[in-house]
Amino acid sequence: MKSLKDFEEDIYKCSRCALCQSVCPIYKVTLNECCVSKGKFNMLNGIIKGELAMTRQAKKYLDLCTQCNACKNFCPSGIDARKIFIAAKNEYYKKNSQPILLRFANSYKVFKTILFLSRIFFAIYRIFKLDKIVNILRPLILKTGILGKRLILLNSLASKNIKKSKKNKKNKQNSKKAIYFKGCFNQYINNDTELAVKDLLNATGVDFIEKDFECCGISYLHDGDIENFKKLAQTNIKKLDTDADYIITDCASCFDVLKNYEEYIETKLAKDIAKKVITPVELISQTNFKSKKHLRITLHKPCHENFDIAEFIKNVENIEYIQAQDYDKCCGFSGKFALQNQEISREISRRKAQQFIKTGADIILTTCPACILGLEQGLAETGEQNVPAVMNLFVFLAQYCTTR
Repeated sequence: MKSLKDFEEDIYKCSRCALCQSVCPIYKVTLNECCVSKGKFNMLNGIIKGELAMTRQAKKYLDLCTQCNACKNFCPSGIDARKIFIAAKNEYYKKNSQPILLRFANSYKVFKTILFLSRIFFAIYRIFKLDKIVNILRPLILKTGILGKRLILLNSLASKNIKKSKKNKKNKQNSKKAIYFKGCFNQYINNDTELAVKDLLNATGVDFIEKDFECCGISYLHDGDIENFKKLAQTNIKKLDTDADYIITDCASCFDVLKNYEEYIETKLAKDIAKKVITPVELISQTNFKSKKHLRITLHKPCHENFDIAEFIKNVENIEYIQAQDYDKCCGFSGKFALQNQEISREISRRKAQQFIKTGADIILTTCPACILGLEQGLAETGEQNVPAVMNLFVFLAQYCTTR
């Protein structure tokens, strides 16, 4: 893994052209040049030269980033700002001792405990059908302000569309073995997507191998806490048997992290794993889907999604695909960023949601649970009553479509 010093040439290579400002979702909301790559590079250049210290304030500026990597894709020099910021934040953790309370909050045991309690909470929430009640009372709840909007957001996590996996007969010809990386959302919050993926791949000759994985570690990685990230990565890598044909994950963020394990765990096994990680779309891309009823569909493409899901959706029969402006730009909900910078996150999401409302679509599809939260957050922030439903692509295919 590279240190901040190793990126000195890349930082120096930045021409300060400010093109990153035109694509940075945070800059568009704040107009603060310290939020964009060129501003942070000025600061990091001073830190590398010893003119500035890697303080908590410096890390706060580095944390003003959704990790969308839009600046890299638009940079004439092709500088990967995300990797540089991660290395810089890791430098902060190396040089600064953390308060006991912060170390406790960042503990993986605490994180797992919260997930476990969340599983119990949402199970009880659904038993009492609170998700259905909140959906009915949505117009009134939105009028209660920020607390009501947060309840709508929580309710989007709880709502279930698929009750059980279908019992389709498997196609045993050319059977493939696939390790299924569920991700925290499927495992602890709502397993709709898991059930949908299994339904969709049931007849394709794919045998699922399930293992008890830990979190992919995305939160620790983006925070620059590489020590804790590597612990999770190493634990997961040991369970990712490369004798399988595929390693499947339905979460765009998990996909991106699993692919990048090899950059932080420099072993042959990690490299072999990176080659086998795929999304379910790659296995069903040749399947012909038909919507049971005519629907107007639009798409939010997650920042970490590398498959052309727009083209895939366009091929679904009996739907009208409407591409929203900036459909592939950040939704504003990026793990800790949304917690640490709530106002900025909400405004990014609101602006994004307005573009989707303009399409007049019935459903917004995406492939990332965090993006579903971002979209729901944005729709709630608009205050509009008639808004599109937000749905995972695989849940939509399993619930609304048939195969031909």
